[in-house]
Amino acid sequence: MFRIAKNLVRTFEQSVQDTLALSQDSGNPDAFFQSIPPNLLSAQLAPPADAMSDGAKHANVNETLSGLRIVWVDETQLQLQSFFDYIVGFNDDPMPVVSNQHGFSYPDYQAVTSLLNEHSGRTLKVNVWSAKGGVFRDEYISVASKDSDHLDDVSLNHDEKRPSGGEAHQFRALGFKVQWTPLIASTFTYHILNVNIPNGPAQLAGLIPDEDYIIGCQDGLLATGGETLLQDIIRSRANYDLVLYVYNKVSDCVRPVTVHIGPDGRLGCNVGYGFLHRIPTVKQCSQQVQQQEQQQHNDPVPFSAESEAAFVPSAFTAPPLLTKKKSKNKKTTQPLAMDDYFNEGRDKSSAAAKPVEPGLPAPPPQRRPSSS
Repeated sequence: MFRIAKNLVRTFEQSVQDTLALSQDSGNPDAFFQSIPPNLLSAQLAPPADAMSDGAKHANVNETLSGLRIVWVDETQLQLQSFFDYIVGFNDDPMPVVSNQHGFSYPDYQAVTSLLNEHSGRTLKVNVWSAKGGVFRDEYISVASKDSDHLDDVSLNHDEKRPSGGEAHQFRALGFKVQWTPLIASTFTYHILNVNIPNGPAQLAGLIPDEDYIIGCQDGLLATGGETLLQDIIRSRANYDLVLYVYNKVSDCVRPVTVHIGPDGRLGCNVGYGFLHRIPTVKQCSQQVQQQEQQQHNDPVPFSAESEAAFVPSAFTAPPLLTKKKSKNKKTTQPLAMDDYFNEGRDKSSAAAKPVEPGLPAPPPQRRPSSS
């Protein structure tokens, strides 16, 4: 039964991939990238004039669409997320790019540096596309002063040195580092479906089915993507440890996981790859947080133990006394009051004596009528 369902999922996924392939042949971006405004991709979608001079076929549009991928973030720019965020424009304008003679485009670093210098000491609007669900948003970053950080020498390259050999600041002055990367690289993820080997490498490493996504590997071995790439790497690392970078969609965080591959070269879990196994958006998690905050806001605030209003002696009310029901057969006795002890032994048939005022004669005693 499981094989039938697995084959059905593969057939459906293959049909989706075929549909996407047709859209790619027509020059349309992948559905994962369609949240980006078209004007921000116009510079990359337009083929250069000299790209087809040698008669070579132009590369796939989804393989050429790129952005400045955030690879490191300082605590001063926490609105950006490393690995998942791509800068695709500034101030609602497309990324300035230039093309070489082979038709490959890359950022115009001088134009970007000039733009940063113009906004030194101020904030700059950055157009960001996120690989978590393919969501587009705008962020505002603070640009440090040019006099203190010398933004004229800032390099957008992630390497230790600039292509010319000079020293680079690697965007440290701005609080983050970037790398020019194709957007399709964000889809090179491997979804953990289930654990099929008890006490296997995946289970011992703590991989969580349905929640975890393998997004990277040590030495950048998963950078090129591919459905069988992870399997090939694991087989080549038999009897060795392998560091995987795993994203959890519930906790919304990335953690390094060290997996010891056994001699059989198996990870011990089923993995999904493709259109149906891309990282989802974290909108559901944010809605749960909002619901919890709203529930806490509506709940009454209890008094603290140190508050004077926590216990008011005058407002204290004793709990009600439990009274037994009167039975018809048994005679109930009521507790005697204090006056009943003084009136005990008196003639109950006689009328109650009125109090005598001082200075007046006492009234004569009443006599009982004689019976005839």
